Amino acid sequence: MAEKSNYNIFEIKWFDEFRSAYKIDNVIRPSAADVEAYRGKLPDFLLRFWTDHGWCSWSDGQYWLCNTSLPKPVLDYVFRGDPELDPKEMYAFGYTAFGEIDIWYGDAMIRLNLPRGEVAVDNRGYNEEYQRRWTDEVMLGLCFSGRFAPVTPPWEDENQKNMMPQALETLGPLAWGQIYGFAPALGLGGRNILKNLQKMPLVEHLVFLASMEPPTYYDYTPPARGERGLGTVTPRRTIGPQSR
Repeated sequence: MAEKSNYNIFEIKWFDEFRSAYKIDNVIRPSAADVEAYRGKLPDFLLRFWTDHGWCSWSDGQYWLCNTSLPKPVLDYVFRGDPELDPKEMYAFGYTAFGEIDIWYGDAMIRLNLPRGEVAVDNRGYNEEYQRRWTDEVMLGLCFSGRFAPVTPPWEDENQKNMMPQALETLGPLAWGQIYGFAPALGLGGRNILKNLQKMPLVEHLVFLASMEPPTYYDYTPPARGERGLGTVTPRRTIGPQSR
């Protein structure tokens, strides 16, 4: 059966609206060869944006659209030997100022949050007629709509206060390949407060976090029809080789 995509507002110039609403900086223009290397691996829609606008940061470095080669060492380290999630099929296209990585994985998107030790997989989903529920554009739109807006905290402190403005004022803006990280790390008992925040190298810091303990794969179950609430999140297993 031929696939039919839903017609959704995210497909109607939504990226142009993001560009009008949120500030872009740190632009790097990829070569045509850089773009073509990912043809068939990443959505054409995203590759067109690379060609037209480049790799860049959004909202004073709150989010970074990047060359997939930048976070690749993190993916190779975290997912090596995993029986379900193959790092060779993963293409990280963006990361937040606090080190959460967005990964394109065929008919799913992976959110890798090593500071919290969490992995979540958002499947595209199919309806009862086996038709594709979300187009590539919608999948990306749903992701970016929660990443670019300065009013959406990329990280909150112990008092549920947005840490991005605090970090910018105290530590200054980030450069390519940098994130704000905690020292001591949260997994080592560090506190989620501004005083413990430092600029860190993206790859080295995230690999360090993964080396302490592999992240946990979480399943999300949406609320049933008519049920209130946001659904449930339950731990499934650790990421990496599984003992028999």
